[in-house]
Amino acid sequence: MQPPGNPGGCFASGRYRCPVNTGDHLPPIPAMTREQRTTLYMVMGVTMALDAGNGVVFGLIAEIQDRHGITTPQLGLISGALFAASLLGLLGFAHLADKGHARTMMLSGLAIGAAGTAWFGVATHLWELVAARTLSGISISLFISAGRSIVTRIAPRRAGENLGKLVGAEVAGFVLGPTIGVGLARVGGLSLPFYVLGGVAAVALVFVAFRFPTLDPLPHRPKLSVWRTTGVDLLGNRRVLAAALLALAVYLPVGAYDSMWSRYLTDLGASTTFVGTSLTLYGIPMVLLAGVGGRLVDRWGPRVSGQRAVSAMLPVIVAYGVLRSYWLVALTAIVEAIVGSLANPSAQAAMVKACPPERIAAGQGLAGGIGLCGAGLLASVAPAVYDGFGPGVLFIGVAGLVGATAATALTLDTAAQRASKPSLTPATQRG
Repeated sequence: MQPPGNPGGCFASGRYRCPVNTGDHLPPIPAMTREQRTTLYMVMGVTMALDAGNGVVFGLIAEIQDRHGITTPQLGLISGALFAASLLGLLGFAHLADKGHARTMMLSGLAIGAAGTAWFGVATHLWELVAARTLSGISISLFISAGRSIVTRIAPRRAGENLGKLVGAEVAGFVLGPTIGVGLARVGGLSLPFYVLGGVAAVALVFVAFRFPTLDPLPHRPKLSVWRTTGVDLLGNRRVLAAALLALAVYLPVGAYDSMWSRYLTDLGASTTFVGTSLTLYGIPMVLLAGVGGRLVDRWGPRVSGQRAVSAMLPVIVAYGVLRSYWLVALTAIVEAIVGSLANPSAQAAMVKACPPERIAAGQGLAGGIGLCGAGLLASVAPAVYDGFGPGVLFIGVAGLVGATAATALTLDTAAQRASKPSLTPATQRG
């Protein structure tokens, strides 16, 4: 439970003690109403449709590279475009959800996502592939900013659980996309998966336009300067900065995976079909355990959950660099997915608790933007590191970055908690 007037929550404030540390008895969290559940499941379903189109590139990138004569370092440009566009979109558009425009953002995200996915199917030059991924990045930023804002606000005391379920939907779509894409490519060629999944996003657009529930108006719509619309001003609060760095630690490995997973498994001897299967194996535990991970975040608090998740994540990332069997790499990914079901909602819930209530969407955009910025930079350089030094250096280096970033986040959070505790005067100490 988060007491009124304490938006920082147990992740960021010494005024409120986390139950995991103190054993405090907290009242049970009430169940969501039917309308709240319906809204949550609709956001999850449409998220899956959009992310399926974005994820199809992941499983087919090696074949796309071979067909269009793209070098391995140039793969970084394609992946980097997705992350860079997502970053700019999150910083530029996320605040609109705080002003009541979440439904419009979802519609816009689906429209742009459908166009970007279809364009990837007809693209033949590097600049076209980069431009198509740029559109996909913009669509992700619009839709995810709106979706996270909605599922957080419909039941604030279940924020961790709902965010975890939304992460599960994102992962489900992302891993289904490559699996479906590989099958469709075998039937109708390399372009067919992009046409089909672009069409799925278009159908989801019609669904949201006519069937999505009416959202309650926000009680307060802040008027912000251009600078504050990005949410960057929130970083002046050490609690917010700590939450943003935790998000960065969780996001960083995604950059290496996005640009190198297909190439790495292919180099180890895996077929394109196995690459798609490996993503499915990764997604199953993430989807099944997303709600469980979110509930643990609500129970333990984001700080404890994040610390435990990152500690478990580091040896898994290192293992990718030393394993020489694509089967072992795929099985290791299952372990990481289990850890990720706790890590992702921890980072998102940390920002929810650290931000002022009226700027939740801006805070989510900021966390996502910083995470995507780091992941995008890593996606841009990972192929060159892999090509020049091998997988060992790449993944051990990624683990080092993740560990250092998470340690910095926890250090800042500890300092913020100490600073927020009232100092004891001698009279108080004697009493």
